[in-house]
Amino acid sequence: MDNTELSFPFDSVLDENGQDDRLYYSGDFATYFANFISNGVYPNPSTGLKIESINGLVIKAKAGSGFINGYGYVLSEDLEITLNTANASYTRKDIVVLRLDLVNRYIKIYVKEGIPSASPQVPTITRNDDTYELKLAEITIKSATQAITQADILDTRLDNNVCGIVSAVVKTVDTTQLFNQYETYLNQKIEEWKKIQHQQGNEFNNQMTEIENWYTEVKVDITKLQSFDFDNLAELKGTTKTTKFLESGNIEEKIFITADNTKVADRVTAFLSNGDIQVDTKVYERNGVDIMKQVSVLTKFNSDGSISEVVS
Repeated sequence: MDNTELSFPFDSVLDENGQDDRLYYSGDFATYFANFISNGVYPNPSTGLKIESINGLVIKAKAGSGFINGYGYVLSEDLEITLNTANASYTRKDIVVLRLDLVNRYIKIYVKEGIPSASPQVPTITRNDDTYELKLAEITIKSATQAITQADILDTRLDNNVCGIVSAVVKTVDTTQLFNQYETYLNQKIEEWKKIQHQQGNEFNNQMTEIENWYTEVKVDITKLQSFDFDNLAELKGTTKTTKFLESGNIEEKIFITADNTKVADRVTAFLSNGDIQVDTKVYERNGVDIMKQVSVLTKFNSDGSISEVVS
């Protein structure tokens, strides 16, 4: 039969040599089906060919079906698989694949074992003229572990780059298991976020305790003095100073606690019309509102060339 143009299925009849004139091969049917059925795992049930932990280093592939390059696969009941023992010093990553083997004429589930390493790499899937693999899951086997959990298994069935879901002949999809999987993942991320938040909260509380102690010491020093040095206060650890040049020509300076932006002190330098300079400085209580101490210094330039300062 001329294979340049192929059409089927038609009944076969004997030719003049007594041979069937319509002889079809499995590859002909596989090519036909591959035209409208995509590779992957069938989505119904949603647990089909899902890899789950059982106990110790034993995992199982859930009953389900798959399709690879026109060839079908059915796992009628759960399949248990025992992984090799963990390395004593290094973690490794294994993958579970659904393998089409055209040489041996079957589709089966296999575990491809990774190499233990300080930076373990995931084994690659094989795709050539004789072998085509779909990756069902990645499994992390930590060093010296005696058992793996479901958290150690990354489900890759939905990843179209390595597996995917069969489409084009399925009208409805059971998404219950997929939703549960996403919900579990979301809850894990929420718990991780809570741990980070708690850690950051502890760090912030420790920092604020240091600031409170620092503020108490500063307050004692300031209340003992008749006047105080604004610039030295701005150089204390944990503070931020801002300077603004106003349209009036005056200068406004403020000091804040860096951690919570609470105002510590402010200073306004005013250049008076008679040539004198007045500097008003305020230091605030810890709430940043109530004034702890206030000092005003008037610098006068006298007609005899002398300079006098009046502190109030």
